[in-house]
Amino acid sequence: MSKRVARITLFFLFAAITAAVEVRRDEKWPPKMLLDWVRPAATECRERTGVTEEAIKEFSDGEIHEDASLKCYMYCVFELLELMNDKGQLFVMRLADHIESNYDDEIQTIALNMGRKCLRPEGDNNCERAFWYHKCWKSKDPVHYFLF
Repeated sequence: MSKRVARITLFFLFAAITAAVEVRRDEKWPPKMLLDWVRPAATECRERTGVTEEAIKEFSDGEIHEDASLKCYMYCVFELLELMNDKGQLFVMRLADHIESNYDDEIQTIALNMGRKCLRPEGDNNCERAFWYHKCWKSKDPVHYFLF
């Protein structure tokens, strides 16, 4: 292997290592109350859409990836929690009210910062638009983002 190829390989290896993000998973994050709120919808939506646990885990703690059943799982959860209208727009104020009423300042700040620039979804259908929200939130704060 030439020195140039070795240097390029080392550069990309270093870039991949430094790009890896450590997700926050501790006694406070993700919030237990939030998980309890979402759990029934998540369970039903996993059954409805056939999404795999691996796809959910990879998106949550790993890389953003395209998966049709995952996208529809995301929409299904929004739908069952009555957080999205039939045009694929999130009821932002309903979600904000829930967070403000149930969680401490730290969690409110994390949620606000994660979502404040994720307000205009794109996509041809509600599954695509739900995916857009999750992709946006994960891109804005990969440390705190989680999918359940």
